[in-house]
This record gives sequence, structure tokens and C-alpha cells, in this order.
Amino acid sequence: MDNKSFSQSKEEGKRTWRALQNQWGEALGFFGAMFSSLLLFIKKQALWFILFAVIFGTFGGVYAWMKKPVYHSEMTVSYAQLEKKIYADMLFKLNQLLESKQYESLGFLLNMSVDQVKQIHLIDSKNIRYEPLVNDISIEKVPFYIIVDVYDPDILPELEEQLVNYISVSDFVYERLQLNERNYRNEIIHMKNQMIYMDSLKTMLLSDCSNLDADAVVNLENLNKNQNEIFGRIRDLEAALQFNKNIEIMDGFIAQEIPLSNIIIRFILLGMIVGIGLRLFWLMVK
Repeated sequence: MDNKSFSQSKEEGKRTWRALQNQWGEALGFFGAMFSSLLLFIKKQALWFILFAVIFGTFGGVYAWMKKPVYHSEMTVSYAQLEKKIYADMLFKLNQLLESKQYESLGFLLNMSVDQVKQIHLIDSKNIRYEPLVNDISIEKVPFYIIVDVYDPDILPELEEQLVNYISVSDFVYERLQLNERNYRNEIIHMKNQMIYMDSLKTMLLSDCSNLDADAVVNLENLNKNQNEIFGRIRDLEAALQFNKNIEIMDGFIAQEIPLSNIIIRFILLGMIVGIGLRLFWLMVK
């Protein structure tokens, strides 16, 4: 009885395996036929694909060769007010004006002539990890990069200055900086008054040196320690007044010419893709 059940199970397993093999064979046959048809189609159209790719690739290479040389440059800046996402949006809007060829509006915002802004090819920004700054919503105040591509590197010094002015000089930021300055000055006055008060206490303690006890000595040491801390704070506040700016340039623009070969190869590949795409479109609609 057991041998008979085992034999039946074995036969059922064989039948199941043969059924799976048939299904896989049918599937492979279907995809194999599709693959064969695709290869046959490519063989028939290979010369046309190559011809279109060569023609449009040549057009792309010639177009790139005739373009003006492009100079790439990056500037590292730090900031004190607002969030970097706001500055990224401001720079993004400048590039939108550039792409739409609204040179008069762009020149007005940057306080540059139309001829100068026409020499700008790209305005972009990246965060410290070199990711698009416009997508960065973090609140950590770390430096970021302002990136430009220009046709004329001679405009970089003025472009650097005007870009910083554009993103840093706004009514809100100006009021913030003015408030900071008032607070710094008021705190400096208060700290200096504290220093004068502590000097009077030290003078009083030292007026009778012969009767100084251990507590008086400890008090003098504490006064000296507090005065040193206050002096350090005054020094920091005065330094902050000297650099009470929103945007500070840490590393300015330096022109780096983008190799022409890189641009030509990019446009040749793009032209070849366009050519093959046009050939496929022609075959679909004819």
C-alpha cells in the first residue's frame, strides 16, 4: 500500500514538473520570438540608425565647436540671517530670468548692464555636500556655494559683489542687522559699567591690605576672573560690530575654463540620441 502511494506521488511530481517545463518553454518561446524580431528589426534599420546618428552627432559637434568658451566658477559664502533655502530660491529666480532671456530685469536686480548680464550662462547654488541648495531645507547654518558659468571672466569680480549684495541687502535683513548693532552696543556699555563697578570693589578691598583675610583674597580672585570674562565678551562684541554682515565671502570666484572637448563630446552624444530618436519616430508615423 505504501509502495503504491509512493509511486502515485512520484508520477504526480513528474507530471507537475513536465507542466512547468512546458510553461517555461512557452514563455521563453514568446520572449525569444520577440527578441528575434527585435534583432531582425535592428539589422534592417542599422544603416539608417548609424546614418542618422552620424549626421545629427556631427551637427551637435559643430554647434558645440561654434559656441563661445564657457568659464566655470564657484564662491563659498557664510551667512548670519534667515535660512539658506531662501537664498537658494533667490538665486534660482535669477537663473530663471537668465534662461528666459529677461536681461533687463536681471540687470536691474544685479545692478549690472544688459551687456554684462548677457555674458552670464548659468547661476546656481549647492549646499556644503554639493547637493542642490534649492532642495535643502535643513536649518543648520553652514556655508554654501554660489556657482556661475560665464562667457567673459572679466565680469566675475563685479558679479561676485552684486550677487552678494542681491541676496544680503534686503529691508528685513537690514533691520535685523541694525537691531543686532544696537543690542551689541548696549551690551558693551553695560559690560564696561560692570568693569568700572568691579574696579571700585577691588580698590575698596585693597585699601586696607594689612587687614586682608582669606575671604577677601578669594573675593579678589573672583573679581579678577569675572573681569577677564567680561573683557573677553566685550572683545567679541566689538569684533561682531566690525563684521556685522549677513553674507561673508569665504572664497571668491576664480575662473576655470570648461574644456572644449567635454562640451563637444556632450553635444555629439546628444545629437546621436536625437538622430536615432527621429529615425524611430519616422518609422512609427510613416
